[in-house]
Amino acid sequence: MATLIDLIIPLFLAFREGLEATLVVVIILLYLKKTNQRGYNKYVYFGSILAIFSSITFAIIFSMVFGGFSGILEEIFEGSTFILSGIFIVTLVLWVSKEGPKMRKHLEEKLEKSIERQKAFSISILTFIVIIREGIELVLLLTGTASIGSINQTSIILGSTIGLAISVIIGLLIFYGIKTIDLSKFFKATNIILILFAAGLITYGIHELIEAGIVNPIIEEVWNIKHILPEAFPDDNPATPVWLEIIGSLLKALFGYNANPSLLEVIIYPSLLISIGLISLKLWKRTNKIVILELKEERLKLSLE
Repeated sequence: MATLIDLIIPLFLAFREGLEATLVVVIILLYLKKTNQRGYNKYVYFGSILAIFSSITFAIIFSMVFGGFSGILEEIFEGSTFILSGIFIVTLVLWVSKEGPKMRKHLEEKLEKSIERQKAFSISILTFIVIIREGIELVLLLTGTASIGSINQTSIILGSTIGLAISVIIGLLIFYGIKTIDLSKFFKATNIILILFAAGLITYGIHELIEAGIVNPIIEEVWNIKHILPEAFPDDNPATPVWLEIIGSLLKALFGYNANPSLLEVIIYPSLLISIGLISLKLWKRTNKIVILELKEERLKLSLE
């Protein structure tokens, strides 16, 4: 069971990030197919391959640096890294909130300009940026969840491979018209999950800095519910039901759950969730209104013609 839990977390994260990248690549390829510009497909493939290798290189270098400290230095480095990773993911969440409702149109416009100006390699750059962004995000998420949840490297590699494979299969189904997906709803749903991830990473980073003695916790332990909802599976307490151990370990690995938080953590986590959530929602609604107005204008032009 422990092995299955360890696989589920990286599988889920890799599936989410992989599907977002795959969907964007599919949009690009479908546009080139629709406009009879398949000759530009090779630039999409080149950008994709380059981004995949760059993501793997980043993962190797980052894991080497991440594991190169011990003691207080390790806690300081991990705490700082978790906070920076969380902030990076927040910026991506806000970007998707702003661009998500018009993602397809935005990509198609960029492709059209690249083709018109005969700048083929800009298609490679566009594809590269889309995939490398998701690759870096996945590395940061996996590193955070592995460190928080103590997931072994084998489970991370295997789970990530399965998750990415599933996302590619879904991408192929969409490309060949076997399955469709509402991009707007997909980005909206995954944004909510990413907000939880980001808040958990930042809060756990602060927890590490508290452990290192750098940050004042205000009150070291507000409550302790390890006997009710533990953080690990298996737990040392034989009286704790297995299903609660599983839930607790998943919550810790995915969202930075802490059964005995300090007052500072109790304040910061909900504050982050509310503030990021509200800003994201505001950006999404604003962009969605613009998209609706643009659609109305296009329909009006067509009706007048």
